[in-house]
Amino acid sequence: MKVRFEHVVPAPVERVIAAYRDPDFYVKKGKNSGMLTVEILEREEYPDGRVRLKARATEPSRVPAVLRKSDVDEYVDENVLDPTARVLTWRITPTMGADKVFLSGRVEFLPEGGKTRVVYHTELQVKIPLIGGAAEKMGLADTEKECARQAEFLTRWVTEP
Repeated sequence: MKVRFEHVVPAPVERVIAAYRDPDFYVKKGKNSGMLTVEILEREEYPDGRVRLKARATEPSRVPAVLRKSDVDEYVDENVLDPTARVLTWRITPTMGADKVFLSGRVEFLPEGGKTRVVYHTELQVKIPLIGGAAEKMGLADTEKECARQAEFLTRWVTEP
């Protein structure tokens, strides 16, 4: 199942991309989105300007109570920011169920004069017979709110001194 949401941030695209290059931004954005812990495991800058980041995070479980084994989910987030293409691609790998739950997406940064249109694309696949489709709908139910929360945080980050 795929979803897509757009938000306009009142800052130039270069400033928005600079925020995503900053590991401090990643940690604080995660905490703003409800992460309990965030640990950057790897960060690498390539000669062409791309930045690869790998982090481990925990957050309150989004898995329905009848299916989960813990109140906290742990996962690894791997993403690559390509400032030339103005795209961030990402993939989440859960500690539990990595062979059944596949969450990934991309964020596009489109210049609009002195503003930036940020387009969030998210895809979730749950490969569990009989309940996979329902689990995907439940898993993506709050994605619109989450994207709005991220856009609000990004706006504060790039506009406040």
